[in-house]
Amino acid sequence: MLKARQIFELLSEWPHRGVGSDEEMEAREMLMAHLTGEIGVEVAEEGFFTPRSYLPFFWAIALCQCFFIALSDYGALLMAAGGLMVLISHLRFFDWRVTRLIWLLARTTTANLVAKKGVGRRLIILMAHIDSAPASFAYRPEQVPHFKTSVYLSTGIIALGFLVPLASLSGIHVPLFVKAPIILLTLGQVVMASLDYWRFGYTPGANDNLTGVAAATEVASRLWAKMPEDAEVRLVITTAEEAGMLGAQHYWEQHHEELKARDTHVLNFDTVGFGQLSYVVESGGFTAVYYGGALPKAAHALTRLNKRFEGVKEAKHHVGDFDSVWFCRDGISSLTIAAYDAGGMMPHIHTMEDKAEHLTLEVMDEAVAFGEAVVRTLPKR
Repeated sequence: MLKARQIFELLSEWPHRGVGSDEEMEAREMLMAHLTGEIGVEVAEEGFFTPRSYLPFFWAIALCQCFFIALSDYGALLMAAGGLMVLISHLRFFDWRVTRLIWLLARTTTANLVAKKGVGRRLIILMAHIDSAPASFAYRPEQVPHFKTSVYLSTGIIALGFLVPLASLSGIHVPLFVKAPIILLTLGQVVMASLDYWRFGYTPGANDNLTGVAAATEVASRLWAKMPEDAEVRLVITTAEEAGMLGAQHYWEQHHEELKARDTHVLNFDTVGFGQLSYVVESGGFTAVYYGGALPKAAHALTRLNKRFEGVKEAKHHVGDFDSVWFCRDGISSLTIAAYDAGGMMPHIHTMEDKAEHLTLEVMDEAVAFGEAVVRTLPKR
């Protein structure tokens, strides 16, 4: 049986696992090699093209809006229409919804890893993302409490790329001395978003999300050793989560008909290496995502009825979102297990301090035990 600590130690060999990098590919291949040793488990990769992070999307949005502002006096209708389309893409991205514009920037080959065993009406998916994030100014400790404010401010700035051409279309002349600061502000915010990545590259990603990969893998291994009744157990290790949950989105879209046709449950593990172990009942960007269905009910019941898990709490996630968002919004039973500090945050993530020495691996062990118990508590309807 595969152990979370064993997987964590093996994959800690690489300094990062940035999307499409050699390091990510090698780490995924190492995990595949260990999964092939599991009796009766089929292992495969599902490849796709992706951007290497969310930054190309940010730059595309900013440059497009600067262009629409600069040329607002020359074809105002076209510039306003373009500005509106880009603004909608920005809003959809930060509300964690499908944004087709981001896929136009996909130039890197990568793959989700899928390992499965069993047959049955029920489909139980253990999910975690293997890629590590680009270092981000927005996730510096002093900036994290203001994350939502920064998103709202950036949205207001991006909206000007539509409003300035709209003003020109309405016969209101916007002079250059007004346009120039708006363009500089638009470029300034994307430069600030890219600054730490330019300086440091990808983060080590020990907590976010090597802990999740290790925990999901051990839970899958435990379930494969003693299969739930009338079920297939599938481990899905996604990538490109740090580009906008794109690996999970790709998996959801490619398997949509199967997922909806079966009694599907998606249990996602993300950042379970420090703090209070929790299960997320609410997340979202501009609109809230509420987790309901069999998995959250099973988690709730366990924390109330099993003394071992009475310390596991419900949580609302306030910064970004999880791979589970696509499945939740599609009405599929889904849940994310995560861990938070006393302030409700995940310290060190998306920074170069996301290292193994800052973790408490007992939290990851507890995530394994809780995750397995949640799956085994699911009703066998």
